[in-house]
Amino acid sequence: MNATDKLSETEKLMAQADLRKLVLRYSVPTIIGMLVNALYNVVDRFWVGRLPGETGLYGLTGIGLCMSQMVLALGFSQLSGVGAASRISIALGVGDRKRAEQILGNALTLCLITATASTILQYVFATQILMLIGADEHTLPYATDYLNIVLAGCFVQITGLALNHCIRSTGNPKRFASTQVLGAVVNAVLDPVLIYGFHMGIKGAAYATVASQILSAAWVISYYFHDNSTLHFRLPNLRLKPEIVRQIVSIGSAAFFTQVMGSVTWVFANRTLKRYGDLEYLGGGTIAITAATVIQSVNTLVTMPVIGINQGMQPIIGFNFGMKNYERAKKAFWWAMIYATVVCVAGFVLIQTRAPSLIHIFNDDDGLVAMGVSGLKIMLCTISLAGVYLLAPVFFQAIGRAKLSIVLIMLRQAALIIPLLIVMPTFFGLNGVWMAQPISDVTITIVSVILLKREFRIFKKINAEKAGDNQTA
Repeated sequence: MNATDKLSETEKLMAQADLRKLVLRYSVPTIIGMLVNALYNVVDRFWVGRLPGETGLYGLTGIGLCMSQMVLALGFSQLSGVGAASRISIALGVGDRKRAEQILGNALTLCLITATASTILQYVFATQILMLIGADEHTLPYATDYLNIVLAGCFVQITGLALNHCIRSTGNPKRFASTQVLGAVVNAVLDPVLIYGFHMGIKGAAYATVASQILSAAWVISYYFHDNSTLHFRLPNLRLKPEIVRQIVSIGSAAFFTQVMGSVTWVFANRTLKRYGDLEYLGGGTIAITAATVIQSVNTLVTMPVIGINQGMQPIIGFNFGMKNYERAKKAFWWAMIYATVVCVAGFVLIQTRAPSLIHIFNDDDGLVAMGVSGLKIMLCTISLAGVYLLAPVFFQAIGRAKLSIVLIMLRQAALIIPLLIVMPTFFGLNGVWMAQPISDVTITIVSVILLKREFRIFKKINAEKAGDNQTA
C-alpha cells in the first residue's frame, strides 16, 4: 500500500494538489478572516475618532495607548496556538493523529494558564503601563476606560485565538476564517450602537470588542465537539506533558516574541513620539501618538492579507516537511511569497497616492492629517518588502526551526528598530521616528533572503542524497 493511500482527502490535497492553486485555496479564507479580524481595532478607532471635538482625538489616542497590552494578549495566544498548530501539522503529516490530539489538549491547558496570568498582571499594572507609554492627564481617562473593559475579555480572547490556530493546522481554513468573520461582524455592528445609540463613548467600543470575543471563542470551542472534526478534546490529553509543552513553546515562542517585542517597540515608539512631537509642535506629542495609531491601522489593513497567506501556507509547509517532501514545502513558500508581494505592492501604491484620504477616514483634525500624511508615506515606504520579511519567520516556524524564526524577529524588533528610534530622531527629529521602520525592513529583508537561501541549499542536499540512495537500491 502506498503511504498516501492512508491519508484523508484533506491530507491528500496538501500532499498532491497543484501548489499554485492550493496555497490560494488555503490562503483566501484566512485572508478574508484576517482582514475582517483587523476591523476589530480599526472599527473601534474609526467610530471613536468620529466622536465630536477633543473626545474623538483623545479617545483615538487612548485606544492607541492600549495597543501594547492588546498586542501582548495576542502574543500569549500565539505562544500556545501557533506552536501547537505547527506541531499538529507535522504530526498529521506523519499520520500520528493520537499525537496531534495530545498536542491539542496540552495547548488548551497551557493557554488557560497563560491567559489567567496575563489578565491578572495587566489589571494590576494597567495605569502604570499607560503612564509609561505616554498617557497624560488628557488621554489617561480614555485609555483607562477602554483598557479595563477590554482586559475583562482577555481570557476568552487568548483561548479562542489559540484554539482557532489549531483548527487551521488540520486543513480547515474556512472554519478558521469563519470564527474571525463572526467576531468582527458582531464588533462592527455593536460599535455604533453602543458608542452612539447608548451614548457610551469609548466604553461602548470596549464592550463591543469583549462581546465579539466571547462569541468567537464559543464558536471555536464548539468545533472540537463535532463528529466531523479532525481532532477532539480528550480529558487525559489535558494533563501537561513536559516534552509536548517544550515542543509547543519552542515553536510558539517565535510568534510570542514577535508580539512581545512589538509591544515593547510600541511603548518605546510612543515615548519617542511624545518627546519629539512636543519639541517640534505645541502639544504635538499627543498628535504624534494619534498619527502613529492611524498609521498602524493602515499598516494592519495592508499586512493582514499577508498574515492570512502566512497562515494559509503554514499547514501545507508543515505537512509536507513532516512527510519529508522538502521540495514541495519550498515551492509552497515561493507561491505564498509571490502572492504576498503582489498584495504589498498594491498597498504601497495606495499609501503613496491616497495618504490624505486614508488619514481623513479616522479624524479630520488638520494637525493630525498633516503629521499623519508625512509619517504614513515615510514609515510604510518599504511595505512592498513585507512579503519576504513577514513570511520568512513563519516558514522557519513551520519546519520546526524556531531559533531562526526568533533570530529574525528579535533582529527586526529589538536589534534594529529600538536602536534606530534612539539614533534617528537626534538627527532628523520627528521624521527620524518614522524612518526607523523602513531602515529596519530593508535590513531584515536582506538577512531573511540569506537565511532562506541557506535553508533551501540544505533541502537540495537532502534531496540529492535521497536520490543517490534510491539509485543505489
